[in-house]
Amino acid sequence: MKKGLILIAVGLSAFVLTGCFVIANNKLQETFASDDVLMLAETIAEQVDMYQRLPEACEKVWQAKGKVSDNVNLNDASYIMAKYTVELLNSNKRPSGVPYIQIILPSNFEAGDFELESTSSTCTMSDFHTALSWFVNEVEKTKTLPSAIPISINGSQKKMSIDVFIATASKTLKEFSDTGKLPNDVILSKALLPFSWPAKIKAVWVWGSTLANLGVENTLQHLKEVGFTDILLLVKGTSGTVNWPSQIALGFSSDTTVLPRASEFCRTSGLRLHMWFVCNQDQAFTSTYPESKMYGIPKTVDGDPQRAGKTVDFVGFDEYKEYMKSLIREVIENYRPDGLHFDYIRYPTGAWGWGPIEIQTAMENGLNDSDIQYLKNLAIQTWGTNGDNQSFVNAYISGDATVTKWVEIRSRNVQNFLQDLSSCAKQVKPDIIISAALMPEPASLDSTEKAFGLVHYGQNYAIFSDDCEMIIPMAYHRDYGKDSSWITGEIFTGARQQIQMNTKLVLGLQGYSPVTGDELAQIVDDCIDKNAEGICIFRAGTILNTEREEPLRNIFKEFK
Repeated sequence: MKKGLILIAVGLSAFVLTGCFVIANNKLQETFASDDVLMLAETIAEQVDMYQRLPEACEKVWQAKGKVSDNVNLNDASYIMAKYTVELLNSNKRPSGVPYIQIILPSNFEAGDFELESTSSTCTMSDFHTALSWFVNEVEKTKTLPSAIPISINGSQKKMSIDVFIATASKTLKEFSDTGKLPNDVILSKALLPFSWPAKIKAVWVWGSTLANLGVENTLQHLKEVGFTDILLLVKGTSGTVNWPSQIALGFSSDTTVLPRASEFCRTSGLRLHMWFVCNQDQAFTSTYPESKMYGIPKTVDGDPQRAGKTVDFVGFDEYKEYMKSLIREVIENYRPDGLHFDYIRYPTGAWGWGPIEIQTAMENGLNDSDIQYLKNLAIQTWGTNGDNQSFVNAYISGDATVTKWVEIRSRNVQNFLQDLSSCAKQVKPDIIISAALMPEPASLDSTEKAFGLVHYGQNYAIFSDDCEMIIPMAYHRDYGKDSSWITGEIFTGARQQIQMNTKLVLGLQGYSPVTGDELAQIVDDCIDKNAEGICIFRAGTILNTEREEPLRNIFKEFK
């Protein structure tokens, strides 16, 4: 199921991870016809105008007058538009066509060192011509998209980030197509780069209550102005209430307009929206179905199993999985989010997840009655009354075969739950971005810390990356009594070694007390130095209108 690459139409566009423009016919194109270059520019410019995004694919299909290729990648399209405009400016007449060259993406992009304060930011056509010419020469020499483009703005030498360059080139050519002439002054535009590109993710977790209290549209606009690219909006939290007018949900927040309004705003404002679901807790569900509560170990050898409060037996109670799937289908069908973000997709601790189905699954995977009794006794010794909190973990570290098997089975239980939910989502929207917030310990380079995380949570980074386009370790360093070097040293490095290269690794950062704005900015700077693929900050309500906002806004300018 990994990374479905299927074209899905959304409004005027279809966003997929391939980053292609579909055009007619099935022959390899050597020259791209003039009319088709202009159509290509118009298509991209429309996406920029309507959605403030650069499209990963476009549903428009056109007929070229010569040979045509099956697909034109956005990176290839940028060269085609630039080459066409340079030849137009050099000869002062419309070119008959331009060569089609396949261009590869760089490993990352650079931030431009000028800020677009408004849509009226401009440069002269002469200066843009120089930038276009540099771009064309660089691409023809290296066959690689430049990470940034030099340009003169008001006599000052600057860098233009690639999002600004492509958006501006498309809109400039569209003006030529509409009016028959190029403008004297070029309006500089910017747009969100495709998720599949090596552009840095600047994400933020947002509680629905934050949007309800501060205003949905104003708050999202504020977050965009700070520099965030991705909004992870909590749509079902631990209480189980939802913030959309569901026909299925068992509980509702006080404002069910939050998700519909956020969806509408993000769709047209250059923000990616990810629906954030809490998985293992749902008070509305456990209140309605008390039998769904998760099982815990007895506190004593002769005691009864514990039952949780709002933590759901997500392995043993199939009705909850079906309920989650129905909610997921509903939000995707109605609100077409860019992503689906799973949180609490784990066991709470090693003391929980000891229900009949877990035991049965363990026995189906090679454990017997005596193994199960041994595990229960060891668990009670560790987490029961007067438990030492260590024996089970120590047994795993020492290589105890029975404990190791149990830990592996728990990881598969969690993974199967993830696969069922993500497969459901992909059936509705194949290009949806699946992401998960994971506990940091299983990613750690420290073997003891990693063992602790695997025993307790059942979150194995290596197998999570089979089903996720993005993984976010919640590296809240102050909560763990660590300094910030732990984030980029132990957690980032350890996670990167475990997950697949085509899964984006985005570091979850603590954006609340006692972390200050300056400390947070320094951590983001450290992430830039380590070439992290992005950051995600918890949370919007502790960033906006606080002393953390301005340092973050400033450092984001360096994080493209």
